[in-house]
Amino acid sequence: MTPFEVVAPPLIGAIIGYGTTVIAIKMLFRPHNEVMIGRFKVPFTPGVVPKRKNQLAGVLGKAISDQFWGLDDLESVFTSEAFKTAVVERVMILIEDPDTKLSFLDPDEEQNISLQAIIDELCVRIQGAILRSDLKRMVYEQSRRFMSERFGGGIISRVINENTVALISERVSDLIKKDVLKNGRAIVMPMVEDELRDLSREPVRNLLSELIPDKNNQRIMIGDTYTEFMDNHVRPIVESIDIGSMIAEKVQHMDAAGLEELTLAVVNRELRYVKLLSGVIGAFIGAVNIFI
Repeated sequence: MTPFEVVAPPLIGAIIGYGTTVIAIKMLFRPHNEVMIGRFKVPFTPGVVPKRKNQLAGVLGKAISDQFWGLDDLESVFTSEAFKTAVVERVMILIEDPDTKLSFLDPDEEQNISLQAIIDELCVRIQGAILRSDLKRMVYEQSRRFMSERFGGGIISRVINENTVALISERVSDLIKKDVLKNGRAIVMPMVEDELRDLSREPVRNLLSELIPDKNNQRIMIGDTYTEFMDNHVRPIVESIDIGSMIAEKVQHMDAAGLEELTLAVVNRELRYVKLLSGVIGAFIGAVNIFI
């Protein structure tokens, strides 16, 4: 046999094996869209991956959510010490910013309907608390203290005795309750609005510093609040996050070129090995044919 007859079969086999594998891999992604000749669609267009993109998206999303990012995995992330520390530090940064204020408490916000409802409820509750209080006793005790301090045991104190003070206290308390019942809302609401307006314009760091001066204790309080919240609510939160659907939607909205680029970025090295292996197998088959 001539050298050409020895070399040609393995070489041709390698070229065929390598070439057919390259074409097969390309056909997984190309063409990206249907190719039409008149009214007829060219077979095998678009490629396998673009054609089955929606099914691939669903399978990929489900596989990732089931195997890698299930509910337990998400829960472990939200309840981890590292995540809590990151949240606490971010909250501390917001608190330290002088522009961070409780602006949602400002009654001057015209569209703040929920705040107006809170103000109304506060007025009703304060009004009710005043009406339920023992005003007669408080007026009586204050009146006795005033008489004792001002007149001591003089003639006026003997004229205006305890019975007289009791009658006056009862009358005064009744008048106060009637006035609160009639005009309490008009009296209380401006005070509530003024206090909320002042709170809304005060930096949060000032308010928190008055309550908890120590920064470390502030961090502990925020961390404990986060932990308690997550202990009670983390499961409903993670159940509301559908990782599988999110991934499926992302894949569905990718164009064919983007999907090809993403896939090749992950498996391109392995595909090169497949091409080379196909060439080696083709060369081996060609070499075997020499002896058949």
